[in-house]
Amino acid sequence: MPTLEEIQQKVEELQQALDAEQQQVKDLLEQKNSTIESLNTTITSLEAVVAEGGTAEERQAILDQLNTIKTDLEGTVAP
Repeated sequence: MPTLEEIQQKVEELQQALDAEQQQVKDLLEQKNSTIESLNTTITSLEAVVAEGGTAEERQAILDQLNTIKTDLEGTVAP
């Protein structure tokens, strides 16, 4: 039968493991959000650049591709 001290040690180990996992999740979410923000900025910049050239259909195709990539990235790690 484990002693109270052994049980307390296991609780502390579990808390440390939980804290480490939570930090990893937090870091991944921050990285994902940063990447999405960067992608949104790129989309906005690209919209301005391509508005000067190409057909409306070509510009829409490029924008659709970027939005597809953004949606895929957003689904990578759910909040």
